[in-house]
Amino acid sequence: EFRRVLFRSQGLPVCDRPGERMSTFGIGTDICDVRRIRAAYERHGERFAERILSPKELQIWRARSSRAPERGVRFLATRFSAKEAFSKAIGLGMRSPMTWRAMQTLNDPSGKPRVVCSGALKDFMETKFFTAQVSVSDEVDMAIAFVVVTYGTPVVSGVMNPKDMLG
Repeated sequence: EFRRVLFRSQGLPVCDRPGERMSTFGIGTDICDVRRIRAAYERHGERFAERILSPKELQIWRARSSRAPERGVRFLATRFSAKEAFSKAIGLGMRSPMTWRAMQTLNDPSGKPRVVCSGALKDFMETKFFTAQVSVSDEVDMAIAFVVVTYGTPVVSGVMNPKDMLG
């Protein structure tokens, strides 16, 4: 029980089957043309960003766009690509509970991108004991994202007893 509480407190999935390790459920990748995202944004304005981005992502996008509009377009493109890759990795496509705004790609203080789900998608991920890792990149006119969805009990390198994680 201690293991379950510890892993849950750190946002990690816990499986009911003792001894099970993390297993890959799905992999998704998406590459997108930044010029297409720019054109959609120019056609629809901020409504396009509001449709794709979560409130937190929208806040970050606005800040980046105000400093450098091109950075804002690239942010939109990488987040669009991450959501597409994630929808493929969980095997749902853009069907409920997966929605554009329910899956966010935010950054840790170190800059590492991370998946944050909300609402029914968060419940879906927790029920399935899923966790997701995301990587995004952009270059000139292309943005790419790669997502790996895993399930089961996480294996923490070098830690044999979960109590050791408490220091």
